[in-house]
Amino acid sequence: MNSLLSLNKRSILILALIALTLFISIFSFQFYKTLKLSNYQDNENISDVDITDPRFSINGDNQKILVSAKEGNFIDNNKILLQREVKFKSNNFSIETDKVIFDRKEQTAESKSISQFNSEKTEISSEGFNIYDNGNRIRFNGNSIIILK
Repeated sequence: MNSLLSLNKRSILILALIALTLFISIFSFQFYKTLKLSNYQDNENISDVDITDPRFSINGDNQKILVSAKEGNFIDNNKILLQREVKFKSNNFSIETDKVIFDRKEQTAESKSISQFNSEKTEISSEGFNIYDNGNRIRFNGNSIIILK
């Protein structure tokens, strides 16, 4: 006599339900563990940043320059490394770059990364810049391309 035919259909159904429940439980646990690990890694990346969306200003004699970025890290009490979409904006010009060291006390900023300066009639692409004298002077460093309109 065939042994499969002698099994009770009810027993097979119960075994199938137990196997299905076990499979769903294992799959759900693995998914939860992966989701929890990815959330932990996202939080870990944020903790590397001292300031998110920092905003400062350089108060010059003739103008005020607003400074913004996506991330900032303290170097010391006065100096801050600004990173990701760093922007300097005044009524007369704007500068965009990726990395700047900003000194709050001296009201200076220095970058050694590719920078784009825009004003009404001038565009300057350079390998960095230095803002000093309370924002009254800007020195462009490295190879620079100047376009006068």
